[in-house]
Amino acid sequence: MQQYFVNQELSTGKVIELSSQQSHHIATVLRSKQGKVIRLIDENSLPFYAVITSLEKNVIVTAGESIIEKRESDVRITLAVAMIKSDRFEWILEKATECGVFRIVPFFSARCVVKDKPGQNRRKMERFQKIVTEAAEQSYRHIVPKIIEPVLLKQLHDYKSDLNLVAYEKESENQLSQWKDSVTSVTIVIGPEGGFENSEIEFLNAHGFTSVTLGRRIYRAETAAIAACVTLVNLGEHHG
Repeated sequence: MQQYFVNQELSTGKVIELSSQQSHHIATVLRSKQGKVIRLIDENSLPFYAVITSLEKNVIVTAGESIIEKRESDVRITLAVAMIKSDRFEWILEKATECGVFRIVPFFSARCVVKDKPGQNRRKMERFQKIVTEAAEQSYRHIVPKIIEPVLLKQLHDYKSDLNLVAYEKESENQLSQWKDSVTSVTIVIGPEGGFENSEIEFLNAHGFTSVTLGRRIYRAETAAIAACVTLVNLGEHHG
């Protein structure tokens, strides 16, 4: 069953017109017919069933009953991830959204291959937003993760949570999987393909980010990001 996000409050019996993009997807891509049932998530992150009542011009739907379910974790997870090559970074956005992260903070560090200039991010941000929205729809999320415009590593302290961690290949004692604290939010920092410089880890440690290991092996950046997200989401749901 297809899901869409709508920017208004829903109630049973309410008739709404979907956006032109959503209408195109329903009528042209999916070739849906009148009477088909879809899922809608309203501005309050509440899920509803809805029935397609008209496909003329933009699609018209009538909201049905609300859906009682729990999809979101009780722990809000922020993934701060270094900018890597576009196809791999976009894969991270999609999979992190499916995993259940609340916020994604792209950042630039010394060893990042990608070196965007100020003012070049608008088109990228539009694409990033489209990727996470579609991933949230596909995975039946009740929210679309927030994506922050790329920042510098030294600005990551602005996106701290109750618990703040940085994955570091030279760390051997602190295991990410051993996180036991009952917290409501976690920020995990994942570096670029070439890893962090020592001075960057020192900076993050000095600003409250604890170094953790993801295990015995060295992961690619995109693998590390998703491995960390899965571990934290599972622990968060266990605590919840």
